[in-house]
Amino acid sequence: MSRVNPFSTPGSVDNETAAPSARQYHFRPPTTLGNGLRGALAAFVLLTLALLGVMAYGLQLLQQGIAGGITAELQNQLDRAGWLQLNLFRLQLVLMLACYIWAGCWIHRVACNVRALGARGLDDPPGWAVGWYAVPVMNLVRPLRAMTQIWLASQSPARWQKLGTPSLLRAWWVFWIAGNLSYWFVTQYLRPEHTFEGLHTQQLLLLCGQGLNLAAAALFLLVVTGLTRMQVEQHEHQQAVPPLQATSLADAFVA
Repeated sequence: MSRVNPFSTPGSVDNETAAPSARQYHFRPPTTLGNGLRGALAAFVLLTLALLGVMAYGLQLLQQGIAGGITAELQNQLDRAGWLQLNLFRLQLVLMLACYIWAGCWIHRVACNVRALGARGLDDPPGWAVGWYAVPVMNLVRPLRAMTQIWLASQSPARWQKLGTPSLLRAWWVFWIAGNLSYWFVTQYLRPEHTFEGLHTQQLLLLCGQGLNLAAAALFLLVVTGLTRMQVEQHEHQQAVPPLQATSLADAFVA
């Protein structure tokens, strides 16, 4: 015997059969996580700007050494600039790790929320939306696909497949990949230099890599702001719309 209520409407049958996979997801406002992540990203941006200023100053000193040779005063200035740059690098790594952890928690939250908002057909579960960043080779494309689907599903849960990838996400991902490749190249192939010319080239490469990281962080800050706001507004809109009253054949026998 069928376990489906024979007096229920076709629409209610579909909802009952499709809902179990969605009921495990409950909307949890991403505002607190989003604000914390935005604060960490803003601190990273400011620190990177300070680091870029120190690096530019170091480049100027190295250029003076190339043009006029080494002096005791120039050596002292280089030592101080190098010490400050090294410590800013260390602080940046700590802040970057904090951003990664916070971003992972935020991405998992918004990935769960789109399902609670009613989106279906997403390729990656919330865990893999975060996990792809740690998988070699796959982390070049899959995180962008997961983030794109989360963005589109937050914008329109019912018809997100028909929307196109926002240019903001594309730009963020280009700078993210370029910055990571730059860091990998610098750590793998650059060797300690002992000439002004070699140090100047090395410093210039490091400065370019920091510029790419700065752009990626600033763009991701916009992504976090936009996606957090979009999910909150989508949830408020759904809460404001009164649910449709499902009718059934049994209602006809109720006076």
